[in-house]
Amino acid sequence: MESGIQITRDSKHAFEEIWKKRTHRYAVFSVQENREIIVDALGKRDASYDDFLADLQGEQDEDGACQCRFAIYDFEYEHHFKPMDSSTSKLKLILVLWCPEQARIRDKMIYSSSMCSIIRTFIGVQKYIQANNLDDISREAVEMQLRAMDRD
Repeated sequence: MESGIQITRDSKHAFEEIWKKRTHRYAVFSVQENREIIVDALGKRDASYDDFLADLQGEQDEDGACQCRFAIYDFEYEHHFKPMDSSTSKLKLILVLWCPEQARIRDKMIYSSSMCSIIRTFIGVQKYIQANNLDDISREAVEMQLRAMDRD
């Protein structure tokens, strides 16, 4: 079931800036007023993974609930070719659905039901990751999932 929430033109533009132009490292998106998906944060190309995680987590609201988010991240890592004993830098575009355990159930439902629209709109994503805590989205965990997709 889809939520009917619209993806703004700015959100689509931010995706293009990351995927095609490579001018940004990441974008973090949120659902605004249960109507549209907007850009919350845009990371510069030289932004660190810790910067990304900080923007992804956002802030807790007055009740202590965490916020759900979507994110696109252009993940860079070294791929090692075993037979030739060489390596090369690889870039893979990931889409993250951040639904922390402390988020409201209603928010989790809205974000989960909006995921299909995001996937259809952001064509070119190579890996989808749902993260419920920081261990799920740690640099090491993501890199391990991406390496599993590589050929030796």
